Amino acid sequence: MNKNTEELEQELNQVNSDLLAKTNKLEDKGTEFNDAKPLANVKKAIKTVKDDIKSLDIRIGVVSNTILQLKLKERGKEIEDGKALEILDNEYEIEMN
Repeated sequence: MNKNTEELEQELNQVNSDLLAKTNKLEDKGTEFNDAKPLANVKKAIKTVKDDIKSLDIRIGVVSNTILQLKLKERGKEIEDGKALEILDNEYEIEMN
């Protein structure tokens, strides 16, 4: 009977240790699911990309305006010189005589 009791106690200890390991693993998984740090990092990255896009849009606007001003100056000079005008409208070139 003592031998049977010892075997059962060993089996109980093994089951308890397996249960403890599984419980710890389950708690770790639960902590991973509740961790909002990756989500916060993604939100921060999206905000950074949006800020970069705004900055690039402003730069594009400034460059477009500069190019337009240069074209207008060239057009003014051509009118003064009496030469044929070339006006760029979007991607198409229109010649006026």
